[in-house]
Amino acid sequence: MKNSIINNLDIIDYAKNSEAFDIDIFDVEKYGIIKVYGNENQPALFLKEVELFDTKALKLIAEIQHDSWNFQKVLFLYVYTKTEIRIYNCSEKPFSYTKEDKNVNFEKELQKLELFSCKETDKSKLEILYTLFSRIAIDTGFIWSATEVKEIKDKLNLQNRVDKYLIKSLINVSRKLEKEGLQDKDIIHKLVMRSLFLLYLEDKGATTKQFYATFSKNADSYFKILESPEVTYKLFERLSEDFNGSLFTITEQERELVKSNHLDLIKKCFINGYENDEQIILFEDWKLFDFSIIRIELLSEIYENFLSELDGKNKKDSGTFYTPPSLVELILNEKLSVKNNESVYNIKTLDPSCGSGIFLVQSFKRLIKRYENKHNKKLTDFTILVKILKDNIFGIEIEPKSIKVAAFSLYLALLDNLDPKTGWWNGKIKFPYLINDPDDSTLNEQGYNLFKRDTISDFEIEKLKHFDLVVGNPPFGTKNLLPTVKEYCDKHDFAKEMVLPFMHKATLLAPKGEIALIFNTKVLTNTGGTYQNFRQWLFNENDVEKIYNFSILRKAPKNSGGQLFGSAVGPISIVFYKNEIPKEQKETIIYYAPKTYIKNNILEGIVIDSSDEKHLPRTECQKPDTKIWKIAMWGSYFDFELIEKLSKQTNDLGGFINENNQIWDCAKGIMSDSLKPDFIPNNIIAPKFVERYISSKKAIVPNEKFYRKINKKFIKAPFLVFKEGQSRKKYCSSIIDFDEYFTNSLYGFYNNGDFRDSKVLCLFFNSSFSEYFLSLSTSTWGIERERINLNELLTIPCVLEDLNEVIKEKLSDIFDEIISIKKSDKVNQEISHLEEEIDQIIYNDVLKLSKDEQIIVQDTLNYSLNLFEKQDKSDALKHVVKIDHYYKRLTTDLNNWLEDVDLKASVTHYKIDRNCPLYMIKISFGNDYIKPILSNEDIYNELKVLDRKLWEEESQNLYFRKKLNYYDDNDVYIIKPNQRRFWSQTAAMEDCKSLLIEIANG
Repeated sequence: MKNSIINNLDIIDYAKNSEAFDIDIFDVEKYGIIKVYGNENQPALFLKEVELFDTKALKLIAEIQHDSWNFQKVLFLYVYTKTEIRIYNCSEKPFSYTKEDKNVNFEKELQKLELFSCKETDKSKLEILYTLFSRIAIDTGFIWSATEVKEIKDKLNLQNRVDKYLIKSLINVSRKLEKEGLQDKDIIHKLVMRSLFLLYLEDKGATTKQFYATFSKNADSYFKILESPEVTYKLFERLSEDFNGSLFTITEQERELVKSNHLDLIKKCFINGYENDEQIILFEDWKLFDFSIIRIELLSEIYENFLSELDGKNKKDSGTFYTPPSLVELILNEKLSVKNNESVYNIKTLDPSCGSGIFLVQSFKRLIKRYENKHNKKLTDFTILVKILKDNIFGIEIEPKSIKVAAFSLYLALLDNLDPKTGWWNGKIKFPYLINDPDDSTLNEQGYNLFKRDTISDFEIEKLKHFDLVVGNPPFGTKNLLPTVKEYCDKHDFAKEMVLPFMHKATLLAPKGEIALIFNTKVLTNTGGTYQNFRQWLFNENDVEKIYNFSILRKAPKNSGGQLFGSAVGPISIVFYKNEIPKEQKETIIYYAPKTYIKNNILEGIVIDSSDEKHLPRTECQKPDTKIWKIAMWGSYFDFELIEKLSKQTNDLGGFINENNQIWDCAKGIMSDSLKPDFIPNNIIAPKFVERYISSKKAIVPNEKFYRKINKKFIKAPFLVFKEGQSRKKYCSSIIDFDEYFTNSLYGFYNNGDFRDSKVLCLFFNSSFSEYFLSLSTSTWGIERERINLNELLTIPCVLEDLNEVIKEKLSDIFDEIISIKKSDKVNQEISHLEEEIDQIIYNDVLKLSKDEQIIVQDTLNYSLNLFEKQDKSDALKHVVKIDHYYKRLTTDLNNWLEDVDLKASVTHYKIDRNCPLYMIKISFGNDYIKPILSNEDIYNELKVLDRKLWEEESQNLYFRKKLNYYDDNDVYIIKPNQRRFWSQTAAMEDCKSLLIEIANG
């Protein structure tokens, strides 16, 4: 084994048998030993050793890839001999074949699923292998950012995974069923639901050939049953009788409508998937989907998305989005943990907008685990399982189909805890009635767990009171609001935003309980008064423990796993709170705000770095108009202090304009309005053609729309405009030197005084400081959309006040020079040196920022904001090249603090490989200062091992990565990721503070 090609990847020694990851999808007798390499407890790839790549081995590989695809979590399958390795794509649909077919070309078919292959003699390919598929490459997710292997990345299309493909197949077959005469969507829904359930039972071993033979002597599987409508409905009747629960009821209309051709389509879909009308069943004894492997929570997701597409609902309008398992797990790990053998299992739990029931299913499974912890044995007693379910799991949902899916998912969870071989069809297992829907006449009996209701309406239901825990993902948005939502918001003077009543009513449903809800981030940042009213209530009348801000994930492209909420593009956050305020309330609120969706591993997930964790002063958070949520998202507490200082010391632009209203004014441009057709201008300035500093007449476009009128003083040249959106990812202000109307995506600034002031303001709007200030302090940039509202633009410090003549003239001259360059024939001539000069004048002469304050501004621009704009191309993510700026700042600050205690801090730094995941320096404390030492010690392997210990899996696909300060007598080793953003001067300032606190605390 030591001579095997796999050893050079430094991965096999860290791999474990699949049982160590609680993965039982592989039959050991059939497949032999399959190793799993993982990050923490999450599997990252499968490894299988074979003697040769002969037909027997290739057939085995095909079967392992099939099972891995159904498992969904793992993308790579490494298969290797001593001299060769082949890496297969587990996100790609498996190929179909029959076990009896002797002519199938496994070599050819598997090549289509192969991502990479290499023999020990392929020197050039070996280099690619070690770069992209080594352990360090897997851990750092290097394959996602490596530009030289586009063809490999293109094959990793996560849209072809089992969940996406099954959803697509169900949608396609449903549309085909409609075309073939099955117009009733409810019948389609029932056919699919029953089929999923029966195939789950079959794959779990609960339905045998003997069982199917009782319906038809030639039937040995569900697919054989589907060949006859009469036999199929006999089975459906038995399903309805034996399992109860009102999910599988059959009407006479359904019996009459469903024909053989419809059942044949269902059969095709579940055997081979259903991509198009031409698709045929290749082999009836081969099944694409294996429901003994596909996880229950994945079935809920699949079904929720299928239902949404089947009903043709616009998720954006309804505000409802499927909740990914990773966020469910994150919330329940906090509030319903099973770690440390937690054993309290009677916890009355509610999801007030339960949808397909993913929160309820996971809560139920955790309560079962807690019961098992308490009694130290596996719970298989159906009666006890039902009691735990009925006593503790509750949901409210307005959509009747969704609530049936929630019941369906809970029934699967019930069965999942039983031995599938022991009498599921003996009539003793009767599902409890869960659904309470007064409008559903098909229910044999009303249940008291899943209520079909409008959560925000006034209902008096005894079961829906005094919850211990409320969790969920309420609907977002401001469109298509129910009357009850509007009335509730009016009553409490909240913004008319769908999620706010759910967050408020949760405290009435759980007055002494814990609450954890997903909401849209703009609730934290919107400057409107009614949003401020809500924040006043949330942070002052409740005890908010922590908030996760995942707004950055709305930008995640599909080749990185897509947005966290699939089709959702809105910014999401999670808040943990309770209505009952403790006597000794913590002084801070924990705030997590990751700055990038770039993966640090091959899993579909994100990493929360130590710098993404902030402890915000509660007193500041309680101010309804605070900007701390936005500033702390992108910057540090140093940024918050700086922006607060500037806001207090200087008049803002809006205040200046109000005080000088005879000279200055501002307004949005003309607004298109067919209801108030004031006039039709011949031409307008198109915002997309407006450029920084000066715009030519090329920006003028002809117009035929009606617009509202605007005061003509704003369109008299020359005048200044600021663009609501960005231009090439830069804020854009421009002088317009011709008379013309501009639209409301541009903000006009009227000045009938010294026009040099307009030039100065244009330079200031386009400056680095404005990029810094506006990005950090405004409500929507980097959260919902990259736009600046006029009222927020006016909060920027005013540079026109007290501007002396010398500086004004100097800036005016620079502006003229820029315009001269832009109007010249030398179109590519650089103006960056002039922009740098403008920045320095603004920093030093206008705003009078200290050296430290300028460092804070520049680091936030170069790292946090640059990371948002450029993501994987940002310098912030590149490996550390220079370190002296960091350690010089750190030791200088430490020594300034240590002057009175006769201690000096000195530094040792190291030569660290660019591919090493961590970077390290050593700070030594002694009586004398020693000049910086560059050590030649090779610490690469130690740092790689240590890197694995810094990861903490918070939930599936969501990881915390800690930094480490390791103390050894008089030495402190500072260890952080090998990325430049963690080793800036501002990072040194923050590390100095944390080190001093740690030293002071012993």
